[in-house]
Amino acid sequence: MMTISYTDTDIDGIGVTFDGVNASIDVVWIIMCAALVFMMQAGFALVEVGTVSMKNTKNILIKNMVDVSIGCISFYLLGYGFAYGGSNPFIGGDNFALSGIRNKTAYPDASYDGAQYAFFFFQFAFAATAATIVSGAVAERCRFIAYLTYSFSLTIFIYPVVVHWGWSGTGWASAFVDKDDRLFGVGVIDFAGSTVVHMVGGTTALVAAIFLGPRTGRFGKKAFPLPQQSALFQTLGVLILWFGWYGFNCGSTLTVKGSAAPVAGLAAATSTISATVAGIVSACFGYIFEKKICIHRINNGILAGLVSITAGCSVITPEMSLIVGFLGGCIYFASSVMLEKLRVDDVVDASPVHLFCGAWGTLAVGFFAHPDLVATAYGTGSCGAFYKCDGNGGKQLGANIVFIIAVLAWCTFFACIIFGILMYIGRLRVKKETERIGMDAKEHGGPAYEHPITIPTKRQFNMRSDSTSVVVVNEAADEDKHVYN
Repeated sequence: MMTISYTDTDIDGIGVTFDGVNASIDVVWIIMCAALVFMMQAGFALVEVGTVSMKNTKNILIKNMVDVSIGCISFYLLGYGFAYGGSNPFIGGDNFALSGIRNKTAYPDASYDGAQYAFFFFQFAFAATAATIVSGAVAERCRFIAYLTYSFSLTIFIYPVVVHWGWSGTGWASAFVDKDDRLFGVGVIDFAGSTVVHMVGGTTALVAAIFLGPRTGRFGKKAFPLPQQSALFQTLGVLILWFGWYGFNCGSTLTVKGSAAPVAGLAAATSTISATVAGIVSACFGYIFEKKICIHRINNGILAGLVSITAGCSVITPEMSLIVGFLGGCIYFASSVMLEKLRVDDVVDASPVHLFCGAWGTLAVGFFAHPDLVATAYGTGSCGAFYKCDGNGGKQLGANIVFIIAVLAWCTFFACIIFGILMYIGRLRVKKETERIGMDAKEHGGPAYEHPITIPTKRQFNMRSDSTSVVVVNEAADEDKHVYN
């Protein structure tokens, strides 16, 4: 992510500053891109609703709305200060509740700095994204109070500290500190957050899914598919996420002045190429190993390609983005199959997409970052290991590896504490009867749809644990099945 700075130069004494005009354009740019990122919440909601059964529709939608609401309040009060306040290399210590945004850098006649407020909005949208990643992994069996607890913790402390490390002007891993203070002399390059955003959410999702355990009937002697509401919702959700990703990656320039506009253009191109290649690769693997072309493999493959290129979208050439997307599709499919073999029930494959591909995306920068593109986007002399740039190629790879390990350890530690405590006090997973009936009926006042929704009887629900059979509940005609309105 690039940095913001403005100066004022009067244009022929007409009272309009050249950089002031540019600053206004940049504010609009940041707000528009932040709005695209914010709209990704709709994409997450559709993907998750489409992947769960009808009886948990309201629960998913409420959780996504709560993510945004809690994320905004917590990030405003403390999270933004932890991320971008102070000079401590580990954590920010001021600017809480936006108290530090009172200067007149860009607008001498204003009582506030609009660019910095826009920047807060942009960063909040990223924080909400990191939190929402977890929602799909824990769907259909996580208590609402547990969800509130982790969402609050993630946006107020866990995620902001990682942001401070990698993106602030004082973080220990940041590429924006003085050269002598940069990690290995180069600092981490994670332009739009393969690790800062996606690994944080993906790691938390994996830990949560492990602590929660699988949904009833998901695994017996083998893995069994459970009812899903709509492939249409899933696909529309992915398309909305893909659309919003251009705000994510292109918007991380934070400006359109000078070289930033070409950087944004490159980010758009590499993001598109990586996404399409990964989607095709994932679909091909599904056909080869699963003997069918599944829509969820294509959808998640596209998301895997987007996550994989997010760190390096501004410093990797289009031809190299083909490789990044190809390997991203491979890593997604392999990690998804691996977790299923390990009996980890990640409902929407959040951790294969965001954790494993997020780590790969940041590693890819260490291999493929082009020295000329790094100089344009970051103003430094670093590059990936496949290039020569004053011996810094290996240093960039090393810095990114260290950052990945640090973020993985940080998020795993706190996620284990949070979900471990919730499990110990019995506030992590819903009761079996609630899981059978659905959380909409038990906790949210009834189903999301007016037409009857079929639910299994206790006998049928318990039969799901039978390793030799799966109960398919689609019809209400059988006397052993009943509906609620």
